[in-house]
Amino acid sequence: MNRVFTTTMAALVQAVMLTALLAGSAQAQFDGRRVKPEPPAVASRFPDPDVQYPTPSLRPGRDDFASHAEVLAYLAELVRSAPDRTRLEIVGMSQRGLAIPALVLAGKGAPDPQRPTVLVIAQQHGNEPASGEAALALTQQLTGPQAALLDRVNVIIMPRANADGAERFVRTTAQGIDVNRDHLLLRTPEARAIAAVTLKYQPQVVLDLHEFTVAGRWVDKLGVIQKYDALVQAAGVGNLDPGIANAAQRGYLERIQGAWTSQGLNSFVYFTASTSATDKVVSMGGVQPDTGRNVNGLRPAISLLIETRGVGIGRAHLLRRVHTAVVGAMTVLATAADQGTALLQLVSRAGADTRARACQGDIVIAATHSKGRQQLVFVDAVTGTDKPVEVDWRAATPLNVQRQRTRPCGYLVAPSETEALQRLQQLGVRLQRVVKPARWDVERYVVVSQGGGQRQDARGAISDGQDGGIRTFELRTRRIHDVVGPDHWFVSLDQPLAGLIVAALEPDSQNSYAANQLLDLQADELRRVMARPSAHWLTAPVP
Repeated sequence: MNRVFTTTMAALVQAVMLTALLAGSAQAQFDGRRVKPEPPAVASRFPDPDVQYPTPSLRPGRDDFASHAEVLAYLAELVRSAPDRTRLEIVGMSQRGLAIPALVLAGKGAPDPQRPTVLVIAQQHGNEPASGEAALALTQQLTGPQAALLDRVNVIIMPRANADGAERFVRTTAQGIDVNRDHLLLRTPEARAIAAVTLKYQPQVVLDLHEFTVAGRWVDKLGVIQKYDALVQAAGVGNLDPGIANAAQRGYLERIQGAWTSQGLNSFVYFTASTSATDKVVSMGGVQPDTGRNVNGLRPAISLLIETRGVGIGRAHLLRRVHTAVVGAMTVLATAADQGTALLQLVSRAGADTRARACQGDIVIAATHSKGRQQLVFVDAVTGTDKPVEVDWRAATPLNVQRQRTRPCGYLVAPSETEALQRLQQLGVRLQRVVKPARWDVERYVVVSQGGGQRQDARGAISDGQDGGIRTFELRTRRIHDVVGPDHWFVSLDQPLAGLIVAALEPDSQNSYAANQLLDLQADELRRVMARPSAHWLTAPVP
């Protein structure tokens, strides 16, 4: 498992120097000459707010975005200026060897378990720089004018989760994988670093900062440009605890949008679309257990996505974009602080309820958006005036459940499936080794047919950075009594991460370990356990 470790100042200086050497440039590789300016009638609708943030990309005279070395240097200086409330950790290394930082902010320098913890993740997509800049601005606010919040809430900030992508100003990692579709499979060191931080600090709230496309596909499809300053969405995925879902909607989304309105900023629920000009369907964010938003919702936690208006417009309106994200993030932090112990109890109760559902009822195996119609307001690409458009709409709530199955008590995984077992442990799943041969009540998977394809989301095919795609299965199950020998692993659903276990191990969904060739279903290495095993058959859970 990735190890999260505290960085000494000397080690941090070395990381900054190494990062600068590896990057080969003092600036991120952004070329403003390739950006098509917005028409004046459009640009005038998005004036800068009367605020200042002393972050690298917002310094006077900049025509690019902060390099990774500048980000690390900024964080190091922040720690030097507020050592009693901040601690910097290097929580992993990117594929190209760049340090992945996390800043820990707390009233007494270390998180207090009696207070809520909020994890803020930014710039999973390297070409969404305002998200990372907003994370840096947030650190400045929390060590300056908003420092009192740290007496009520612990905050962990990962300002640049995809260092390689940010340095090259591209969406994906160096290996061509979308980090924000890798939170279940954990193929990238970046996703593993995020998982390690999440496992170490056990946040009750996770906030993921992004930017969305302003023109591009919207001009091609509808002749319009995005009007909204921000789009927001909570976790929406099969097997999500209903208490978590309700709390996110009532406790957070409404307050965030109210805060934006008070600042004269426009917002709506998050939506996206494919890049095809002929496909005019518009969808809310994905409903698969692969994004940070949905995976963290299943941990369980209040898991939120904030996207600001930015992709494709270079540095235009950068201060407004950063401010929009900061206002949203500060509202999330203030809400968590206000909820206090009630938030701790809510998340604890959701975990207990998830555990109690083992062996009972049904689980969702596959689900999609539900169909409808929706009116959205854009900006005319030429005149800059409001342009309402009614679209075919795909909503994340309610889910369109395509396939369900009886919820087992857990799963048996063969000891040969080391890669799948390791990924489960990296997620934080507890495993138990079988130590006594016994006859188990199980279901075997019977493959009716098998094919291939690619993982998909509302944007189209997901960037997986590998050849071969996924395996698709049509399955049925057969219940039998199997003799199970020692050294097999029992993965119980009697734990808070049951939703992630289901997503990883039920084979016939596009994100499963079997579909993504991390587990050999054909070799019968996976079985569903349909009755609770005797404790005498097993070791104690292994974290």
